[in-house]
Amino acid sequence: MKFFRLLLATYLLICSLVATVQAQNLKLQLLAQDLTAPVHLEELPDGSGRMLVVQQDGLVKVLMPDGNILPEPFLDLRSRMFSLQNDFEERGLLGFALHPQFVRNGRFFVSYSAPLRDTAPQNWNHTRRVSEFTTKPHSVAPVDLATERALIVQDWPSRKHNGGALAFGPDGMLFIGLGDSGASHGFGKSVIWEAFNVPAEGLLWDLMAQDKHSLYGKILRIDVDHGYPGYAIPNGNPLNASQGRPEIWAWGFRNPYRMAFDRNGSGDLYVTAIAETLWEAAYKVKRPGNFGWPLIEASHCVDRLQPRKPPAQCPRQGAGGEPLVMPVVEYANMQVNHPDSSALNIKGVGTAVTGVRMYRGAAIPLLQGKLVVADWSASFKQASGQLFIATPQLQSDKQWPLEKLMQLDSRVISLAEDRSGEIYVLTHEGMGPFGNTGKVFRLVSQP
Repeated sequence: MKFFRLLLATYLLICSLVATVQAQNLKLQLLAQDLTAPVHLEELPDGSGRMLVVQQDGLVKVLMPDGNILPEPFLDLRSRMFSLQNDFEERGLLGFALHPQFVRNGRFFVSYSAPLRDTAPQNWNHTRRVSEFTTKPHSVAPVDLATERALIVQDWPSRKHNGGALAFGPDGMLFIGLGDSGASHGFGKSVIWEAFNVPAEGLLWDLMAQDKHSLYGKILRIDVDHGYPGYAIPNGNPLNASQGRPEIWAWGFRNPYRMAFDRNGSGDLYVTAIAETLWEAAYKVKRPGNFGWPLIEASHCVDRLQPRKPPAQCPRQGAGGEPLVMPVVEYANMQVNHPDSSALNIKGVGTAVTGVRMYRGAAIPLLQGKLVVADWSASFKQASGQLFIATPQLQSDKQWPLEKLMQLDSRVISLAEDRSGEIYVLTHEGMGPFGNTGKVFRLVSQP
């Protein structure tokens, strides 16, 4: 047994060293530029090599295999969207997913910020819509907006914590990420309280992520092929109507901005968890459960009234006695460097985790089975996005060590992958969905 452990340790060390060498020989290959805050990229499943580039400003553009972008967009949602700010902005077109049978039915789904509807509470901010559109299969002609069918319509009290991710699982169900509403920062047009000065009266809204009768702070799982004109609740969802909202798959999320399924068909869903205070995280959502917020942030205790001085002890179970699920990846953000922080022995790494993708491509063999992790920017003020590689551990309760891959001179908004499993990095130099500094890169090996 001792010999086996020694052999295993030696093997893991060699793998780690090889991965480090490999990381030093990776680069980003520019595919497209002059974009506006690209948040997602999806290759059309028709063998044409064409890709749809989803921009936060409401446009979905067609990227051709030769690198040219067609002059007419595939989708233009700007007339139906909330008017976005020419500043730091979290709202917009945030999620996009092609139906698994898109080549036959032409159906796809979006998550976007619409103007506040008339029936919403007064002085709230906007209304989130998760909608289906339909186009002709194999066509990239502009989509008719009259085909919209709204599935989820959720009024939003603030401009923050929107979530936004959409993804189809290997079971054919649509998974939807919704943030905790951001109302702890105040209602309406402006941010009244920043993350480190939220008063006690704002903290009730954090708890929406733990409230199973609310959709805020959740990952939903719905069947879009049944229940017309709405949707059906698929078998396997954990809650019935008396226990909570049956759409809910997992709860306890502050801001599930990006998520992606492992292409190996295991059903493993990787979800980003952008920090409110000190800790960025990524989770593997294998099954329904409670992912902690606001009882904990990543694997760490949190005190919202003293956010820079978290307590040593905190709950490790939800209200129903369920264990809180720990992240597979976490890192401290730059707020731990503040002189008032009690985490003075920890160095901040970045500002916001904005993408996770398990590499299953063939072009970079030594990245096989490793998680690529994106951070928005090493510095909030200066564009300095980062890429990391996380190596899965044999012990299920062990966090995955991070290795820094590279730093960019732009902000990393998201990660994407093509139908072969190769990874793409989506960047933008600005603070929000304005300007044309957005780019699409492919992660490749250097010769």
